[in-house]
Formats: sequence, C-alpha cells, structure tokens
Amino acid sequence: MKKLVTLVALGLTLVFASNGFAAGYGAAGCGFGGELIKENKILHQIGAAILNSLLGNQTFGMTSGTSGCGKSGLVLAENEQEKFVANNYNNIEKEMAFGKGENLTTLATLLGCSSDQVQNFGSFTQSHYPSIFKTGETTPTEMLVALKKGLSLEPGLASSCQKI
Repeated sequence: MKKLVTLVALGLTLVFASNGFAAGYGAAGCGFGGELIKENKILHQIGAAILNSLLGNQTFGMTSGTSGCGKSGLVLAENEQEKFVANNYNNIEKEMAFGKGENLTTLATLLGCSSDQVQNFGSFTQSHYPSIFKTGETTPTEMLVALKKGLSLEPGLASSCQKI
C-alpha cells in the first residue's frame, strides 16, 4: 500500500512538473518548500511539495510575490489596482472629490497605504482632484497613473503607501 501511494504521488508530481520548470521552479513550484529544498531531485521535490501543502503558503506566495514566487505571481498588486479602478471608476471619482468613501478606502489599501494614513489619502485626493482628473475624458488608467505620481511626490504618503 505504501508503494502505491508513493507511486501515485510520484506520478502526479511528474505530471505537474513541467509547469514548475517553465517558471524556473522545481517540480514543487514556489513557496517555502521550494525555497528550503533547492535540490531538484524527485524525492526532494516531493518533500518540498508536501511542505508547501502542510504550511499552506504557496497561494499566498503566488498572490504576494513572496516565498520565491517572484513577480510572475497570479495577482500582482498593480493589476489588482487597475481592475479595481476600472470597475469602480465613477464611484472613486465622486469619492475623491468628496475626500472619503468606501471605494477610496479600498483603493488606499490596494496602494499599500497604512490604515492611519487613509484619512490623509482622502484629503490628498480631494485637494489634488484637478491634477488627478485632468479632463472630463480621463480614463481609469490615466487617473491611476496621475494619482500614483502625485502620491510619490507627497513625502508622508509616499513612505506610507508601499504599492505606488
């Protein structure tokens, strides 16, 4: 019975190994197991995959770009910001003019702003509204670029908002 389980695990590892190798990882993929066990022999990679599974950190690594998962994670912060802005653009525009709101708080969080800076973020968007929305035809992408540029020039927010 133990041999059968080992053979099944070995077979499944080999089936999915090409995905890991294509990304530059071993068969176990990224995650703490892949970081800890660098040896790319099949039994080592099975151990790394088991370790990733037990710790449950591989998904977090892929979404955050940590644990050796690099910039090719499934959800990059910038992509998430762009999707959020595109899906909530009209509400964000209104809330920026007002200086507060649920969507604005979420955007501040997506930009990595600390919770104690959310109010300053709202005040910033309100006071810099004309430079963030340069025309009535400003696209969500243009707005996000202008916002990030403005935030990077504001010392307090530039140091607080880690994902601009």
